[in-house]
Amino acid sequence: MKRLLTLAFLVLPLLLGAQTKNPIPVRGEDSLPYGPGEKLNYVLSYNWHAVVTDVASASVRIDTVRFEGKEAWHSVLSARTASFFDLFFKVRERFDSWFLPGVKPLKFIRDTHEGSYFAYNLYHYDKELIHATLDSQTMGKRSAELPYDGATFDLPALLYYTRNMDISSLKEGQTYHIKFAIDEDMSVLTLTFKGREKKYSKGIGTVSCMKFGCSVMAGEMFDGNEDAILWISDDENRIPVYFYAPLKVGGVAGRLSSYSSLAHDFTSLISRKKVK
Repeated sequence: MKRLLTLAFLVLPLLLGAQTKNPIPVRGEDSLPYGPGEKLNYVLSYNWHAVVTDVASASVRIDTVRFEGKEAWHSVLSARTASFFDLFFKVRERFDSWFLPGVKPLKFIRDTHEGSYFAYNLYHYDKELIHATLDSQTMGKRSAELPYDGATFDLPALLYYTRNMDISSLKEGQTYHIKFAIDEDMSVLTLTFKGREKKYSKGIGTVSCMKFGCSVMAGEMFDGNEDAILWISDDENRIPVYFYAPLKVGGVAGRLSSYSSLAHDFTSLISRKKVK
């Protein structure tokens, strides 16, 4: 399960955004799909053939704060292995992002602990650079300066920027692009809008969703032959409901398990879970 939780935790925001050659159209700041106090909870699982094992939980929350005298947003993405799996490989992840309405990133912190492995990122943004302070088990402490053009996001900021997409402008089959920073790397992935379909999420029920595919680069865990898939609610909230990313062996999935303080009515929830 090494690096599995980090992978699952990164997939969700990576599947949501687009910015470079063909950006996803977004709306203005007067109709945001999220609001202060919103919290989304997820269950992460490893899938192998017909066997599905829940291995971890994650949450995404956002609130308003004062940042250097300015009104800003603070988002926290956190995840942890379930108690049973802590006995074999304990994982704790936390990503903090501060950004202005828009979304204009201000500061980012990554704090990752996976067994004996750890990684730390601290980003400060200015007009043209991301000033990064980094540390990890494998590479030690170091500093880096990454290019910043106003269209590069850390992962939490990317999640909220792209939730404000203009649904009316999406075209089925259209390919968009995403640019993000993590550690000292800048990456671009491709994103394709695949239309609309209903998706069942255990713990929530059946939700009318927009479906997106994301090409994943071949590497240690991916073979690059299959798209990862994300379903987000087809309503004013744009909630990530379910995602699945194929691995070389099996796949990793995440499903929405509960939510609170949504900014809008959850109108895409068409059939709630059955209560036993």
